Amino acid sequence: MPRNQKKYGFTILEVLLMVIVIGVSLSAIIVSLNNGMSFMQKTREKTIAINLAREGIEAMYQIRDTNRYRRAGKKEGCRLKKNPLVDEGGNGDCSDDIRIWTGNYILLTETTWWQQYFYLSWSYTTGLNLSDGIDTGDLQFSLCKWDNGIRSGCAAPISNEGKYFRAIRWIGLFNKAIATGWWQAISCPTGNDSPQCSDNSAKEYRFCSKVAYIGQWRWEVELCGLLTNFQKK
Repeated sequence: MPRNQKKYGFTILEVLLMVIVIGVSLSAIIVSLNNGMSFMQKTREKTIAINLAREGIEAMYQIRDTNRYRRAGKKEGCRLKKNPLVDEGGNGDCSDDIRIWTGNYILLTETTWWQQYFYLSWSYTTGLNLSDGIDTGDLQFSLCKWDNGIRSGCAAPISNEGKYFRAIRWIGLFNKAIATGWWQAISCPTGNDSPQCSDNSAKEYRFCSKVAYIGQWRWEVELCGLLTNFQKK
């Protein structure tokens, strides 16, 4: 080899600089990917919570409509029954059946061989609150995903991770023909109460569907709606 021929290569310093540059670039890419995955997971969880809250709103309308259609002759007195397919009093006119009234409710699904329908369990004075973790009262509102993809009440206590909870919160039944404040709701635990409960005057039932998620993050979504009857002429 001629003495004046140059030899080309990298010094140790150049190699170290390249390793550092490549390492920093890869770290930035990994951090960006992780942030993107976290954002997608957060969006997924929040979307599920919003959809479950919407399902709660729609289920309340289904309960009202099922009551109306099954008891067309008594629909004003029956439209706010908690369970459309169960006649607690056995007389068919809902006069002593339990209505949707004060409290926080668990929304349940029951499937028969011919249809699926929603109903409300008994009311609870303690609402859904996961700010202090999960306690026994919160577990009553827990939702589990069944084989058919539907989320409904859990059969047993569940772990703290990756779970959704839903409660229907009562606000009040109000007579729309009379100017009232939010505290002046009509008291209607059963059909034997105030005549205003079952007459055909224009009324609205105000409620909220609340869904909470606890896992890597915590979400709470609350959507509110109105169940109204229609003024008869």
